[in-house]
Amino acid sequence: MILRVFNWVMAAVMLAPLVLIVWMSFTPAAFFRLPTTEFSLRWYREAFNYPGFLNSFLLSLRLAGVSAAIATFLAFLAAYGLVRFRFPGKGALEAFFMSPLLVPGVVYGIAMLQFVNSLGLYNTFWALVLAHIAIVVPYALRPIHAQLRAVPEDLEWAARTLGATRTRTLLRVTFPICARGVLSGFLLAFLISFAEVTVVIFMTGPAYQTLPIRIYNYLTDQIDPTVAAISAMLIGLSLVLILILDRIGGLRPAAK
Repeated sequence: MILRVFNWVMAAVMLAPLVLIVWMSFTPAAFFRLPTTEFSLRWYREAFNYPGFLNSFLLSLRLAGVSAAIATFLAFLAAYGLVRFRFPGKGALEAFFMSPLLVPGVVYGIAMLQFVNSLGLYNTFWALVLAHIAIVVPYALRPIHAQLRAVPEDLEWAARTLGATRTRTLLRVTFPICARGVLSGFLLAFLISFAEVTVVIFMTGPAYQTLPIRIYNYLTDQIDPTVAAISAMLIGLSLVLILILDRIGGLRPAAK
């Protein structure tokens, strides 16, 4: 009973700021205020009329899609090697793949800035992609790794016995069976990439401002409920993706 009450209290503490942001986004006033009698879509119209936000949203969408797709592909190959093969240092290699979760964002951002500068890629789209891939690979790896462990190796041996090559077996047998885990990994990687702020601050210039960076820069110049409207829409988008992820069973393997 006490644990259940504690869980409800923690859920309320975590959700209360999100509810307040959504509620505040419908205010007709020119400042942050919770509407009680009048509700308006004024700030949603302002958000769509501000070209910088739309351009940054499209950039974030493209960046998250490309980064998540490449990271998911690499995570699938890494997970397959970790699950199906036995070799010395396997545990250390798995820890290495998960290490970006332990590195502070500021440290990683500074290091990545030096790296892309040495390659002449600063303030380019592919510099952001490289940075995001390293960040999101661990999030894609966990659900894929868990799903691959549930795939019987006997099925692969049966396909190999019938004449299929390892590549054909991987594409026609293994991948379809663990497709849910792959999709879960992609969605998790997409969400993390879309919301990344700390590293992108070091990696971007005026030409490539993702939506979180655009919001940050907007708040340094002026403060109005436009940001609340954008945040409310992002909360809705994240909620939809999380519900999809939960429906395909991706949250449980990712948490293991």
